[in-house]
Amino acid sequence: MIDALERRRPGVVERLRVDPLVELEGWDDLAVVYVDEPAGYDRCSVAGSYLHTPPTLRITVAASQRRNGFTGLHELGHHLQKTDITLGARLFEICPHDSETLEEEACDAFAAEILLPNDELRPTIGPNGPVAHDVADLFERSSASREACCVWAARHLQGAGVVYLLDADGVVQFAASHSYIPPARGSDQSGTPLIAAALESQEGHVTRDDTHLRYGNGTLSETLYGQAVWLDQRYLIAIAARDIVPWKQLAVPRAYTGGSQSRKWQICEICNDFQSDETCEGCSEPRCRNGHCGCDVAKARKERQCPQCHLRLAPSRFRPGETVCNDCA
Repeated sequence: MIDALERRRPGVVERLRVDPLVELEGWDDLAVVYVDEPAGYDRCSVAGSYLHTPPTLRITVAASQRRNGFTGLHELGHHLQKTDITLGARLFEICPHDSETLEEEACDAFAAEILLPNDELRPTIGPNGPVAHDVADLFERSSASREACCVWAARHLQGAGVVYLLDADGVVQFAASHSYIPPARGSDQSGTPLIAAALESQEGHVTRDDTHLRYGNGTLSETLYGQAVWLDQRYLIAIAARDIVPWKQLAVPRAYTGGSQSRKWQICEICNDFQSDETCEGCSEPRCRNGHCGCDVAKARKERQCPQCHLRLAPSRFRPGETVCNDCA
C-alpha cells in the first residue's frame, strides 16, 4: 500500500508523517470531511468511513488531533484499496472468505507504519516484544495516536495476543491483535483480573498472569498473561498474550480455560456482525452473516504473522524453522 502511494505521489509518505491531515486536505482528487457523529460502521476499527464516489475521507472529530490523523490515514488506506486493482485483487487472493476484515487490518497497519516507521523504532524494544510501558513511551515521544501505537506494538508481539486501549471505566476503545481474536470496541473489560487491578490502582502499571478477555457474547478467552499501564489517568494501555511475554522468563500457553465452545454466539467476535440461522457442520457453531464460525477462531489460534509482510498466515506458508513466510523468503 505504501509503495502504491509513493508511485502516485513521490515523497508523500514523509509529508504525511509530519501532519497527515494538512497534507490530505491539500489533495485536489480527494475530499476530507469532518463530522460530529460517528462516521464508521461496526466493522471499521476507527471512527471514520470512506466514500468511493466522489472519493471522500469522512473523519469523526475527536478531541485528539493525533487520533484524527490516524483515522485519516486509515481511511486513505481504504481509498488505495478501492482504487488500485492490484491491491484489491491481493485482498481476495489472500483471504477470499473475509477480505473486508483483512482490509481493515491492512489499513490499520498502513496508518501505523506511516506514523511509526518500523526501521527506526524496532531497536527500542526487547527481542521478546513490547511491555506495556513501551507502548506508553512510544505515545509520549512520537506524534502518533494511541491507536497507532497499539497497532505497532501488536505487530511485534512474539506470542499470540492483543494490545488494547481502554478508557478510565475499563471499556475498550481500540484493539489490535496478533494471531488472536480481539475484544470488540465498546466491550466492558472492567471485570477481568488485569483491568480490575489497574482500575483499582489508578496509577503506574500492573501485571497479572491469570487474566482473560471478555467477548461481547459473554464468553471468556483462555487464561492469558497480561500487563497494563495508565496514560494520564484517562486511558489504559493493556497487553494480553497467550505466551512469550517479555516480562516473564518463561511464559507458556495454558490448557484452554475459556467459556464453553458450544455456547451460541450473539455477535461475531471476528467482524462484529450478528449470527445467522446457518450452522457450521465442522464445529456446530452458528455462522455470522459474513460466514464466520468457531472454525475461524481455531484457525486464528494457529496462524503466524510474517515479520516482513505482516500478514497472518497458516503454518503451511512457512518453511520449517523459518519466521518469514514463503512469499517473502
